[in-house]
Amino acid sequence: MIASQRYPDDFDGIVAGDPAFDLTKAAVGEAWNTIRFAEIAPKNTQGMPDLRQSFPLADLNLLSNAILKACDALDGLSDGLIENPGACKFDPAVLQCTGPKTGTCLSADQVRILKAVFAGPKNSAGESLYSSWPYDAGTNGEDWRGWNLGNDRMPIALNALIYPQFVNHVALAPGQPPISSPFSFNFDTDPQRVAYAHDAIDATSTQMQGFRSHQGKIIYFTGMSDPVFSANDLIRYYDRLASDNGGIDKTRTFARLFLVPGMNHCGGGPALDQFDALTAIEAWVENRTAPQSMTATGKSFPGRSRPLCAYPEIPRYTGNGSIEEAKNFVCRRP
Repeated sequence: MIASQRYPDDFDGIVAGDPAFDLTKAAVGEAWNTIRFAEIAPKNTQGMPDLRQSFPLADLNLLSNAILKACDALDGLSDGLIENPGACKFDPAVLQCTGPKTGTCLSADQVRILKAVFAGPKNSAGESLYSSWPYDAGTNGEDWRGWNLGNDRMPIALNALIYPQFVNHVALAPGQPPISSPFSFNFDTDPQRVAYAHDAIDATSTQMQGFRSHQGKIIYFTGMSDPVFSANDLIRYYDRLASDNGGIDKTRTFARLFLVPGMNHCGGGPALDQFDALTAIEAWVENRTAPQSMTATGKSFPGRSRPLCAYPEIPRYTGNGSIEEAKNFVCRRP
């Protein structure tokens, strides 16, 4: 994305998958999630919050199933994939226990934390510091847990593990006092310090005239359950890109966005996460054949194929043939 914005003649075609394009603000989001989950996490033997215990897998399964119940059928089919995310209006309060915590509900604290996490980081004045997150079925994915909470392979959340290295060695200006851990992040004062690296490493410009003049083409894609970089942030960027480049139809002549339901960061989750973006960009650049869709498969749904449609279109079942075959779907705007 930096290449397309700053060095528009370097590439004819670009695929940007689950991009870290708004990295300094995403880092604020990582700290926010870590601190929120730590609020209800018991301490481990080293006296540190064991984030995994704030939301055990069984509770995340409850969450994923409730999100599917609320939003799965909004694309016309109940099939384990939320393919009309713009229509999904989920409230985790539907899972709140009316009495003691059991295996069929979430505690009031868990519901409170989920609302805070999915709403995104804010300062004490209530101002947004990054982005909200979409409610999607992949919140029980191993990768989602690994980044936010830790999992069986990674007992320490990746967000907490890599955070001090990124902030202190990349984001902060030389000589600035270090941020010792994501648990010590101050959301009123530290976002401005982390923003020091914005001009160098963030790719948030929508001024793409040079890339367009060069006849460049770019495909963006992201997992809707990416736990590192919010899909909502990339959708918001693409909407700004469209607004600043003559509208969605003109923007789709050089840039297209594909949303992957259920997919975690670059793969995994209850998703159809196998698709060929390279062939799609080659056809677009070399033959001027714009990708209306990309056919996706995945081990979570054996035998199934579906089109990933270019935003803002979504897959719609034609009503004929098996719902397990991509050929029986068309891409239409909601």
